[in-house]
Amino acid sequence: MTDTPKPEAHTRPDLTIPIEEPDPVLIIVMGPASCGKSTVGSELAESLSIPFIDGDSLHPASNIEKMSNGIPLNDDDRLPWLALIRSTAERKCKEEYENCKGKFKSFEQGGIGRSGIVIACSALRKWYRDILRGEIEANPPPQHDLPPSHSVANPEHGVHYPATTALKTYFVYCNGTPELLAQRIAARKNHFMGKQMLDSQLATLENPIGEKGVISVDISKSPKEVAEQATQGIRKILGHPEI
Repeated sequence: MTDTPKPEAHTRPDLTIPIEEPDPVLIIVMGPASCGKSTVGSELAESLSIPFIDGDSLHPASNIEKMSNGIPLNDDDRLPWLALIRSTAERKCKEEYENCKGKFKSFEQGGIGRSGIVIACSALRKWYRDILRGEIEANPPPQHDLPPSHSVANPEHGVHYPATTALKTYFVYCNGTPELLAQRIAARKNHFMGKQMLDSQLATLENPIGEKGVISVDISKSPKEVAEQATQGIRKILGHPEI
């Protein structure tokens, strides 16, 4: 007679940092194609002394296969991807907490006083943003469908388990006019995202201004000014507006 395997819940990894510590923070830098979310995201992460991940690197293997074959993704494909962004963020925050033994840079030192991460993701629809907030139940992809060769989104980190409610999510909306976005796309040589695709994204975009935990930055400004605006907005939303 063999032993009955333990329920999966019994082997679920410890996903949260200690309860007495400030909740970890996920900052999504969002917006349509050519808004500069990866650039803004990486600079914001550097200014806040927290890690940055490009959300496109977290697509499940099945999504990568579809896109490689020119097959558009649908919402059924995006749901586990968005859930994986959230679960990966929590695992990375946990890893950062353990690596620095809870000793984070304070606001005065250029940090946020807690573990956090910045991830670039278009997050065009409110439904997508609510998944990232953890307000809509969604499961990350199973182990066999995790992104290949990702340093955090792998079975060792347990990212195929959903994130807990401890992870707090905020959004930086890279806001620009359709004309500016079109100009930026046109300036990108050999870029796969053409005007038709931009028009489709703009039609899909549900403006997040006014939603909880959202700040808007004006991408018509210089990259340095946009990054500073994003940094100040996040510091303010976390309760420490003054540098």
